[in-house]
Amino acid sequence: MIQIALSAFLVWAFFHFKEKNGPIDGFTAMAFVLVPAIIVFLATMGIMALGAPHWPIYLLELSYFIVPFLFLKSITDYTTTKIVSYSAIVLVINIITQVLVAILIGLPPA
Repeated sequence: MIQIALSAFLVWAFFHFKEKNGPIDGFTAMAFVLVPAIIVFLATMGIMALGAPHWPIYLLELSYFIVPFLFLKSITDYTTTKIVSYSAIVLVINIITQVLVAILIGLPPA
């Protein structure tokens, strides 16, 4: 939960400072991080319960790119290149916060 809160704050801060009067508020920034986190959590539980290989879990991290892309595509009139770059930034912010939290807590990143 610390990682989700930190990621959501950093995503919100990025969008807030990038576009002062943009359509992205704190709740949308939280959705950019929380929805993929739930997808990854549920899929990870399913993969572990089935005893399947763990490599698909790493592909699920792309949901941190796909979900913001779909959100931004539906609620804004940004160009596709701008939406792709913003979605990539959300993915990078998430990866950085996962690594930072794993280092601070001392656990391997999921």
